[in-house]
Amino acid sequence: MAKDTFNPENKTISEIFSIDGIYKIPNYQRQYSWTNDQLEALWNDLYEAYQNRNENNDCYFLGSIVVVNDKKGYFELIDGQQRITTLMILMNVLVKDFPKINENSDEIHSADKEVIEGCITFKGKKNRLQLQTDPKYDSIFNDLIINCESFSEIDEPSKKELKLDDPQYKYINTAIYFYKQLKKLSIEELNEFINYIFYSTHIIKIECMNESFAIKLFQVLNDRGLELSPSDIVKSYILGKYEPDDETGKQIFNNNWKEIEDLSKQYGFKIDDFVVFYEYFKLKSNPKRQVVDELRDIIQKSDVYELVAELHGFSESLKKVYESKDATVLSLRYIPWKFYVMTALTSAYQTNYPNKEKLFKEIRRFFYISLIAGCTLNQIKQTSFKLIESIVNGNSIEDIKEDLNRTIISRRMYAKVYDALNNDVYNEKFLKPLMLALEYENRETTNNSFYSLDSKLHIDHILPRAYKNKNEWNHIIDDKIINEINGLGNMALLQDIKNEEALNCGFDRKVRIYRGQDEEGNNKTGVTSFNYSRKIIEYYDAGNKIWNIDQILERKKYLMSDIEKMLNIKREDINLRIAEENSNDKTGKSKWLYKGVYYDNAKLVRALIHDYIIDNNIKSFSEIPKAIRNFKMYSHELVIDSNNEMINKYSYTKVESNKIEVYVRSICKKDNTNEFISVLRTMYDFKLETIEDIEN
Repeated sequence: MAKDTFNPENKTISEIFSIDGIYKIPNYQRQYSWTNDQLEALWNDLYEAYQNRNENNDCYFLGSIVVVNDKKGYFELIDGQQRITTLMILMNVLVKDFPKINENSDEIHSADKEVIEGCITFKGKKNRLQLQTDPKYDSIFNDLIINCESFSEIDEPSKKELKLDDPQYKYINTAIYFYKQLKKLSIEELNEFINYIFYSTHIIKIECMNESFAIKLFQVLNDRGLELSPSDIVKSYILGKYEPDDETGKQIFNNNWKEIEDLSKQYGFKIDDFVVFYEYFKLKSNPKRQVVDELRDIIQKSDVYELVAELHGFSESLKKVYESKDATVLSLRYIPWKFYVMTALTSAYQTNYPNKEKLFKEIRRFFYISLIAGCTLNQIKQTSFKLIESIVNGNSIEDIKEDLNRTIISRRMYAKVYDALNNDVYNEKFLKPLMLALEYENRETTNNSFYSLDSKLHIDHILPRAYKNKNEWNHIIDDKIINEINGLGNMALLQDIKNEEALNCGFDRKVRIYRGQDEEGNNKTGVTSFNYSRKIIEYYDAGNKIWNIDQILERKKYLMSDIEKMLNIKREDINLRIAEENSNDKTGKSKWLYKGVYYDNAKLVRALIHDYIIDNNIKSFSEIPKAIRNFKMYSHELVIDSNNEMINKYSYTKVESNKIEVYVRSICKKDNTNEFISVLRTMYDFKLETIEDIEN
């Protein structure tokens, strides 16, 4: 590769920080994230290498950095910002708390205070390291590290603070870590060790002439080993699509990406999750490769401005999901298969699906039935991808409902749901989500707020499991109670400390606790916010002072009734079966009979094109008549080749026929299909019957 494209040089730490310029961390780089694990690894490696050095002064290799020289005195750090930032903090600790280091050294190469200060500031004026251009990052670093007088009296961040996605605690932690380690060394050892770091520790500095190449090199280096997350790599792919001098475009993208990061922090999901949501939205099928590989191909085939606009729109659609107070949407946030659920919901907003209210109820119905029935991820995976595909393609709500029902019925989910709800539910992972879904469903939308599934949310046994040890429950004599202790009717949803208080007490005291009252009946915490738990208070206030098997079964009955209403199920559904399929694979969606096989619209069109290519011995895409290629199927060309960018924007299915590969529109509306059949009959002879004709 040409030398002027990039130039790798072996540099000591002293040389790395003595360049004629300033290191600048671009916006798209991650914030500083090193904790004690990385710090201990670095310190131990350096100190061990120092101790094992010999008379030949063996050096230590600290890896590589990738920079772009903008020819104006700035070197953009494309890779290596975590190590450079860490070393900068170490140098600040040295000059602030160990100012006499090497002050009497006769060595030519000696890292004294003056040398180290020259590595921290450029010509004594500007900092050698400029953090992300977001002002708060650089100013926080300056306040906490550059302008700090001493690190000896600073308090260590707590474990909770270090877990926060906030770099300031990591800066302080790193400084304190180095201060403690350096204090353990004698003066003589400290001097020698720091000299070893500055003059015998090497970094390969790879200087590139343009950012696009630097980003590609960065991707290659990080494909070899690395700590980068999928979102980091995807972000670099997108930035690599811009022209080097397109600062405006890159800044718009960086601003959009920052909004996505802020959204992820606000609602507690990972930026890598967002990348997967978008991947599923684009693919509409099960990925065959890693997320970065799939999205790399999509990014490479896309116009960067259209791609960034779509990403921004997709993040805004995801924001609508998280901000929604709709009962159905709120309840879907508890489903464990979040990548399918959140992608489906976001896709509905992104494509402006025409009947979102009905769609969301069908989505909730499918995923809650699947959850209660104990389905695994693999059992619902293909149906979930088909759901996403149907939403993106704008399929009718009737078609989507039919697809979801087919999976429910074929896997006998109705029977499994009723079996699960009729047995012990206390330890089932669906219980809290289901109870919360009922809460949302039976409230005014304006009162809906999202309850997190955390340690504050409890399920209380109205009749305690240890009821035999309490005199208040002496009236319980029915043996059937044993079967219902962990049953649906004996469950009450509570928040905060109420569950601990209510654990084993009598019914009178339980009701007081549900009201938020103390022993004297004074208001303490307020009535429980959950409607179905308040129903117990209403039952008590109506004069029913005893809780027994009859009340448990009655509560179970109306809870089951509300669940059936919410999920649109009934016990008779247990006996539903998929209609027996004939050998020619006739299904409820079949509309045509062609060559003895039943087809729906889309499959028929693909079969006809497949056979037309073979029967006419077509050898290339260009030989397919324009009347077929350019036919508009649901507003887009019916047949395209593998190089067409529309493959990634719209729904197409690959058809291999006569050793050539074409892509045929996946969504075929009835009117378009009938029109295409008429066009094809003018150039191709085939026999075709409709289901209606056959049945008549």
